[in-house]
Amino acid sequence: MNFYNLHIINDFILKKYELLSLNEIKNKKNFLLIKKKICIINEKQSLRTINTLINFLNFFNIKFTIINNKHNFKKENIKDFSRTLGILYDYVFFRSYNDIIIKLIAKFSGSVLVNMLSNNYHPIQSINDIFLLYNNCVYFFGDFNSNVFKSIIVNLTKINKYKTIIFFSPKKYWNYIFLKKIFNTKKIILSEKIIFLNKNVIIYNDVWFSMGENYFKKKINNLINFQINKKIFKILKIKKIFHCLPSYKKKKKYSEIEECIFESNYIFFDKQIIDKIIFLKSYFFISNKVFFNYYYY
Repeated sequence: MNFYNLHIINDFILKKYELLSLNEIKNKKNFLLIKKKICIINEKQSLRTINTLINFLNFFNIKFTIINNKHNFKKENIKDFSRTLGILYDYVFFRSYNDIIIKLIAKFSGSVLVNMLSNNYHPIQSINDIFLLYNNCVYFFGDFNSNVFKSIIVNLTKINKYKTIIFFSPKKYWNYIFLKKIFNTKKIILSEKIIFLNKNVIIYNDVWFSMGENYFKKKINNLINFQINKKIFKILKIKKIFHCLPSYKKKKKYSEIEECIFESNYIFFDKQIIDKIIFLKSYFFISNKVFFNYYYY
């Protein structure tokens, strides 16, 4: 296992054996942490991902700095900003609008950079969830280009070798260029119509609108027929429903999932949150940088 100086910029960077090692080590080791200098750059609003990280750091009494000031990326030279981060911090956790900026900071800072979410990828969420989805038939509903959808496809196709991944999504959102990058595309089915299955499935759903997004009407018209509602339960045998929080509530009639389903026992986001904390512990533990110097006890 070798996470030496490993940035998690997107999901293509991780190998299958690394994903399996992360899962295997969960809850198996206790360790003491010697603290490193940590910076959290929170450019995008976050309900779950950043708060989970902060919860973990607080639990182990690890100090960290949060940077919320966006002017750094608009006015300062990105190389100089990156080098400044490298001098001040060992590790940078970055939630960003821009994948290019993430790559540049990783390249020029000298710090280990972990992508907590960007426009195209959500690796922390996907690495956490794939082992809850593992060995199940997974049905994705909504926008194929969702960052968490793309991240989960990349990682799930590495470990879910014999299971089918189905996308129930408008054709205009199908991303063939992205699919060509994935090793096992034969197990991915894209469809604008519900595919009937005689086995239990897990549905994975993402919000139609990100925090701060205001252009609703056009997207609602494209996605309204791909909503998770009571009709779906008459067609599919649903085992569980994963939802990348928060659910959009401003226009309940036009949200990605009906309120009664979101509040039902089919949703278990509490398990997703707890497992994310365990994943962060596992990742920190096996990092050979060392993410934290550790001692067995």
